[in-house]
Amino acid sequence: MLVKTQGITLKATPFQDRSKILQILTKDFGLISVIIKNLSKKNLNLLSISSLFTVSELVLKKAKSDIFTFRDGSLIEANMHLRKDLKFINGASFMTKAILSTNVHHKKESHYFLLKSYLKNISINPDAIFLSFLLKILSSEDFLHLKTQCNICENLAESIQQGESLCLKHSNDFAIKFSLEDFKKMFVLCFSKSFSLLEKIDISQNLKEKINSLFQELI
Repeated sequence: MLVKTQGITLKATPFQDRSKILQILTKDFGLISVIIKNLSKKNLNLLSISSLFTVSELVLKKAKSDIFTFRDGSLIEANMHLRKDLKFINGASFMTKAILSTNVHHKKESHYFLLKSYLKNISINPDAIFLSFLLKILSSEDFLHLKTQCNICENLAESIQQGESLCLKHSNDFAIKFSLEDFKKMFVLCFSKSFSLLEKIDISQNLKEKINSLFQELI
């Protein structure tokens, strides 16, 4: 059975002669494995589709196993701007690794469009874009309940414990604690619907490490 979809290539692993197994985040089927054969320098279209971060239109054969076979396709977006700066490549790599390392329900169509949009706009502010991506994934999967007030009382929340927003009084040593300023920044990162709001937000190394730790803990 042949199926059509769009997808973003996240990982490419060599397989047999002139073949690769691609990990692709698709619009319709979530994260899937695709075998693509007969790769050569003469077929630039296949090489482009098998390159990381590319967005493609795909025609795939669905077998009884979980692995699809590539039958036809065309490039939609090469995302060549990512190659202009190491920060852009690193940010894109962090986002794709986050998708690959999670057990979230990848069949959500929103994940495909979120990653596609964030890859396109990563040059705005790579650190803010990456952290925003992590928080939006956690929130969309209902792993993170970010609120201004403590989940138990009416005090201002300054920590996250098991995905819940808590004040310092009601959080223990296992909670990830933030300054009030950083907690406000998390709201912008998590709920912003405009990339312009992420452009000038300052991301400290401390905030980066804590959001990364939060993602690893909740996923």
